[in-house]
Amino acid sequence: GPTRSARIVEIAQRKSAHIEVFSPLDRRAYPPAGYTAARVMRQLASFLGKTRTTLIFTNTRSAAELIGLRLKQLLPGLAPLIEVHHASIDRSVRLEVEDRLKRGELRAVVCSSSLELGIDIGSIDTVILVSAPKGVARALQRIGRSGHSMDRTSHGVLVATNINDLAECAVTARMMERRELEPVRINENPIDVLAQSLVGLAVFASVTPGEAFALMRRTFPFRTLSRDAFDRVLRYLDGGGASLERAYRDTFGKVIVNADGCLAHPRLRTARDYFQNIGTISTESTITVKLGRRNLGQVEESFLKRMKPGDVFVIGGRCVRLVSAHLLSAKVVAADSALPTVPRWGAKMPLASGLGEEVVRLRTEVARLLAGAGTGHVPGSAGASGPGEASAHRFLRDHYALTDANATALVQHFALQAQVSVIPTSAFFLIELYRDPRSDLLHYFFHSLVGRSANDAISRIVAQRVQATRGGNALVTIDDYGFLLTLKPFQALDSAEDWRPLFRRGGAEDDLRTALAESELVKWQFRGVAQTGLMVPRRTRGAERGARTLQWSSEIIFEVLRKYEPDHPLLTEAYADATLRFLDLPRAARFFEEVSALPWELRIVERVSPFSFGIFVSKLKETMTLEDPETTVERLYHEMYGRLAETP
Repeated sequence: GPTRSARIVEIAQRKSAHIEVFSPLDRRAYPPAGYTAARVMRQLASFLGKTRTTLIFTNTRSAAELIGLRLKQLLPGLAPLIEVHHASIDRSVRLEVEDRLKRGELRAVVCSSSLELGIDIGSIDTVILVSAPKGVARALQRIGRSGHSMDRTSHGVLVATNINDLAECAVTARMMERRELEPVRINENPIDVLAQSLVGLAVFASVTPGEAFALMRRTFPFRTLSRDAFDRVLRYLDGGGASLERAYRDTFGKVIVNADGCLAHPRLRTARDYFQNIGTISTESTITVKLGRRNLGQVEESFLKRMKPGDVFVIGGRCVRLVSAHLLSAKVVAADSALPTVPRWGAKMPLASGLGEEVVRLRTEVARLLAGAGTGHVPGSAGASGPGEASAHRFLRDHYALTDANATALVQHFALQAQVSVIPTSAFFLIELYRDPRSDLLHYFFHSLVGRSANDAISRIVAQRVQATRGGNALVTIDDYGFLLTLKPFQALDSAEDWRPLFRRGGAEDDLRTALAESELVKWQFRGVAQTGLMVPRRTRGAERGARTLQWSSEIIFEVLRKYEPDHPLLTEAYADATLRFLDLPRAARFFEEVSALPWELRIVERVSPFSFGIFVSKLKETMTLEDPETTVERLYHEMYGRLAETP
């Protein structure tokens, strides 16, 4: 605990690792929105021909399924030796894949995070990471699955799928070589975990409330726990809380103080339920989208978390407006002429803060080298030819161990950004405005450079303020390096000074709470909190409860607490989960303070800048119904940059 001293024993021996960064470059300009899946698949297939057993990690389960399918199609002779592994696959199938992997029968396993831990298989000689894993520690853990002994070298290949990914992979590889791990982020005072721990003490130990409080305070996450918060959790465990205890004490009561003044459990069922539900991992389900009686398809629960009634999204090639979401279905109505307000595209894993800061430093240094040359020349595919480009090329090759082709691709990208707009760095805040001649819409790109979770919080706050001051809705699109607000002409803000008041620090928490009031996010977070806090058990009497039953129970309780006991500890924890961990409100608040002291620049651009193209395409893909998205992106990229990139 925080009050005790400790001695750290550090083992000097380091396991060697060989880390490569690869991207499927060709003679054409590097497309910021990403290479076609076919090009990446062909390269992955060539890797498998050179290795004995390969683990291929992806950042999403859907990507693992797609890559596994494509590899089997490309390599029919190896198809029986290629398998897919992730948490959504049936447990018996996962165990069979693991057994075959241990016996050395497989050439490749495509997986998400499910094989990061607990795999000690000597036959794995290469680990491929498709796209940067958004964290140095995660990358080291994954690559460490290969060459799994102290005397062998771990071999890892980071495969970049777009230009931002290439920079991220390069930074990740450098930080891995130098063992520069991002700081660990530990949840402070997780109330649901506290509730579960107190039930465990009541079952196993004989301690007074004061002793239990002192014990919890000795742990790092609860070092600042107040006695008032502790007592409120005890009251919840006594009968469910003020709004539930009168009628449902027998249902929700789990902990009492006995005649000896110690915590105890009132009935044997409490101990049984505790053993069957211990843990903090809650499962997510898919939600069926219904238009009247017709099923349009399914979306992931994590996608629905971001939405509120009235939001418009695309499914099955058509725009629909969310009416309500409950149980395992979401009701929608047609919204064919409406602008989508929530995109479904984009990675789920947020960029780790330390890695993001290093990417910003890379951007800043390359911008300095290019500006020092005083040239706007964009290098051709043969390499960097101007003095600034040559310096930047040398810096990337020497400091980030990039190949000449990869270094040239990044220099091209940065130089093109400088020609179209300006390279965003930590020294100022850049806003770009692109007026779309096809639709009359205004696209504002904010280069906030603080990570996906913080950008999510910032964009919600700013969109709420736009709605309050200008009216109408805004389509919000986010990524790790900024966010995009798409507005209509009557909502226009024409200068940086017009935007400054919308980025004020004051009232950020209240505006986010307003933005979340009708959102599904807090409700969906509550389900996981209620499961961990033992209010909605995942298992009863030895049997798993169905997803529909779990969601039905948690939704009813959520509505009761929101109406009659809004300060209930588990409801408060659900909001904390949403704002402090899912959205990262603390980093967003610091960003508002930081930009208030920075110079601002609003650039009106004739074409979407290279640094903004990826996030623009994420929004654009929502409206693509008649043309293949990859074909459209390729065509749009060359429409915007083809001639510009060829200009000497």
